Amino acid sequence: MKKITYLILFIISIAIMVGISFIPALQTATTSGDQYLGIPAFWLVIYADGRFGFQWAGFFLNILVIYVIVLVVTKVYQLFYRFITSP
Repeated sequence: MKKITYLILFIISIAIMVGISFIPALQTATTSGDQYLGIPAFWLVIYADGRFGFQWAGFFLNILVIYVIVLVVTKVYQLFYRFITSP
């Protein structure tokens, strides 16, 4: 794959991570009004009084995990696409 393809996959993984984090059904950790957002690791904390906290380690871990998942899905798709379209 080309370098630009990896960059596009990286941007897609960030978009997926942010999108998944704000799905209300997936917000499992709530303590005394505080909401912890992020799957698989928490990267954003919204406190009950309106403040927020940003967890760098969880943010980078989520990007890495989702990037690897997107990369594997892309590789499998390319493999099956070549298999199906070959004469």
